[in-house]
Amino acid sequence: MAEVEVEIRSLPKSWLLRHPRLLRPTVFALIVAIFAVDWFMPRVVALSMLYTIPILVSLWVARRRFTFAVATACALLTLVGVNRSDGGSPGVAMANAAAAIFSIAMVSVLGLMRLTTERELAYVRKLATTTLRSLGEAVITINRVGEVRFANRVACELLGRPSSELVGGRASDVFIVRDVEPEFPPIAELAERGAESREAVLFAYGGRRVPIEYVRSPIQSAEGEQFGEVVVFRDISARKEHDEAIKRLAYRDELTGLPNRVSLADRLQLELAHAKRNKEQLAVAYIDLDGFKEVNDKYGHAAGDALLREVAERMRGVLRGGDTIARLGGDEFVVVLPGVGGAEYARRVGEKLIASIEAPIEFEGKSLRASASFGAALYPRDGDEPQMLMRRADKAMYRAKSLGPGRAQIYQNLGDSQWG
Repeated sequence: MAEVEVEIRSLPKSWLLRHPRLLRPTVFALIVAIFAVDWFMPRVVALSMLYTIPILVSLWVARRRFTFAVATACALLTLVGVNRSDGGSPGVAMANAAAAIFSIAMVSVLGLMRLTTERELAYVRKLATTTLRSLGEAVITINRVGEVRFANRVACELLGRPSSELVGGRASDVFIVRDVEPEFPPIAELAERGAESREAVLFAYGGRRVPIEYVRSPIQSAEGEQFGEVVVFRDISARKEHDEAIKRLAYRDELTGLPNRVSLADRLQLELAHAKRNKEQLAVAYIDLDGFKEVNDKYGHAAGDALLREVAERMRGVLRGGDTIARLGGDEFVVVLPGVGGAEYARRVGEKLIASIEAPIEFEGKSLRASASFGAALYPRDGDEPQMLMRRADKAMYRAKSLGPGRAQIYQNLGDSQWG
């Protein structure tokens, strides 16, 4: 994509600047004309100061040596003109020459200083433009009336438009973001607050949505006059994906995609608060696979992983949308059943889960088989705190396991001889 240069405010080019080859001849013509007038009209005071005109014109050539040569020639011709006093007062001629030489010297010095300054500014401008082009981050500049004046290559790529469409357009039409504070503060307010960094979603051309981080910085003169602002932004899609992956690792079991222990704790607290508020029953159940170790030992860990993934998928198919199933690790799972009708309802759910697990699982031409032990505790009957319900559900599960594979037990706080 083509890029645009940083905006340069300048006067319209004159006829001479549009025809640079005529500059030098024009300078020489002016010198000859002024010398001729000075030669034939020596009594006119300060007429020689007209030599400053070709010096000023010579500055447009932007060559120090040329301007210096023109100034030297003008000064020498002024001194020659002093000798053509035509009988006039020598004092007038000397005053004329002194004024002219002083004017020539001042104009030459100031002009050459200005030329040096413009060269330095041109260098700084070129350096800034090259730097902006080379940045790996997107950069756009906006003037005080909200128009885009510059866009580097990365900005064009992120916004999905060539620079020819971006530059001159309203910033609000091309840099469309959604963040906490969608409205831009005025430039004056931004200058007081200084640069600010935000995360947002960029609505790029073609309907693309790109997560970005951007910084807005005011552009102002040393006197505080506001000229606009610079917006630097970059695509943070990779970082967002990384953050999401970290979150998934923190709250999800990597193998099965189920909530993990941390996520389960949050969910159980939420469901208990809901059950207390609505005076409903809630069941917490432990599920432990029977035969999982044998599958791992006989067919390898790949088969064991396939078994766990299929078991998780089957249990999800049995449970309701509002139920929660989490993997604690190994072959242990926990199920949270809000709004249960009682112990018998929880038992029936456990039996359905066991039946879904016991069906054979095909893996690389092998038939994998496992069963499960299910134990549940009910709120508020068996406890009103997460840890208490978890402990009692775990105890019920071990009771079921002691009776043989494929059993479902509900916790009863009446001693080991009496279980539901």
